[in-house]
Amino acid sequence: MSLHDMIETDAITVFTSTDDFAEVVTYHPRQRFGESTPIPRSINAVVIRQQIQTLAEDGDTVSPMWEVHVANSSTYGISSTELDLGGDQIALPPRDGKEAARKTITQLTVQDHGMLVLECR
Repeated sequence: MSLHDMIETDAITVFTSTDDFAEVVTYHPRQRFGESTPIPRSINAVVIRQQIQTLAEDGDTVSPMWEVHVANSSTYGISSTELDLGGDQIALPPRDGKEAARKTITQLTVQDHGMLVLECR
């Protein structure tokens, strides 16, 4: 098994294990023009909730942001090749114990062969 294979396997079996810190969220791909409606799928993700980030240059506007760590896989997570920033969404509870709500994937902050780190708002 190559190091590349081990990284991919660890992303799926270790880092996004629901036995530890991961939880099940729903990935909603954006419908692309001329294609059939994509089917949402449940994936495992580590969600870091409601980090406050300044949006305006004056520092007065703040907004909650969710950092979502998923496997870089179209089967077990989200593949970097299928990702549509600003169009795709992830449904997740904004806080523990709350109902899931869709958040738009606004940025891909980190990417490697095993994982993607996504910013959602």
